[in-house]
Amino acid sequence: MDILILSIFAIVTGLSFLEDHMSAWQKLILLFPICIALICIATFKPMTTADAANYEKYFYFYDNIIIETMTEPTYIYLSRLYISLGFGVIAIFLTYALIAIPTKLTLLWHLTPFVFTSMMVYVGIYYPIHDVVQIRCGVAVAFLLWSIIPLQEGRYLWAAALFLTATLFHYSSLAFLPILFVGNMEIGKRWKWILAVSIPICILLYLAGFGSVNLIPGEAIEGKLDYYKEVSDTGAEEKYVPYKQITFLGEFVMLYVFIFFYETIYRNCRYAPILIKALALEMGYLILFSDIEVLGRRLQELFGMLDALSFTCLLYVIRPRFVVRLGLAVFCLFHYVIQMLNEIYFH
Repeated sequence: MDILILSIFAIVTGLSFLEDHMSAWQKLILLFPICIALICIATFKPMTTADAANYEKYFYFYDNIIIETMTEPTYIYLSRLYISLGFGVIAIFLTYALIAIPTKLTLLWHLTPFVFTSMMVYVGIYYPIHDVVQIRCGVAVAFLLWSIIPLQEGRYLWAAALFLTATLFHYSSLAFLPILFVGNMEIGKRWKWILAVSIPICILLYLAGFGSVNLIPGEAIEGKLDYYKEVSDTGAEEKYVPYKQITFLGEFVMLYVFIFFYETIYRNCRYAPILIKALALEMGYLILFSDIEVLGRRLQELFGMLDALSFTCLLYVIRPRFVVRLGLAVFCLFHYVIQMLNEIYFH
């Protein structure tokens, strides 16, 4: 499976260097076979893949009181439906892939002229995480990405409806709620200062011992928190420090580049206010919830498809574009290899 994903990543990377000379329709035609391949990989993945066995258990034992409490209603209802029709867990893998992957690729094609550059980030970092492993989150992320279109256009009820749909597929979508309220506000001097100091303040709070226990009413989702703590503690030999991670440092630098060049980026990308605030918010979540590493990382990864868009904004401020794409390709490949090695040696 890793060879297939890396092959698609190589194809997408190659297309990213050519996309400035393609029409929108040419890009859409090329996206179609890539979409089919990604759906097939996500559907027919080995059952030894991380979380696949858990999803199979949730599928066949959906009426277990613990599973029913911890799992979103959409998964429970679909499991009940497919079992009544005599289908196996592959049916739900296919359903989620058919909803999530075409929606994401269509939205990327609509939202950015650099669709294959954004696909590099998606395939190299977030496709394995969301659409292969965390399939419920994968669908939720598709609806969250969709919601930024009506949000930017001021159609707040439609944006809220998409947000609620995402929440029905994965409860962690609630972490996106602040973006619905402030995401579309213009970034003036005051907002630039707020964004500039937000991450250093989060780091100071982290060093002062402020974390998830202060932010989440534990009794509300006690079972889920216990699960995340157990997973985080398994095999952990040292404390997870988010601001020492290379991916965090890359996003940290990118945030300040976006703040400094905001006017240039906004002239070319009308979604810039939403994307920049989402980038700061996900970094804040990673820091403040890092005492439960799995929870912090999953909240950060929730914004992954917005990251895929954000990274393309670098093409508006750094020349030559070849350098940006090459740097992103190396960054994404490095991230994928690290994740693959973690799966092999620590799971």
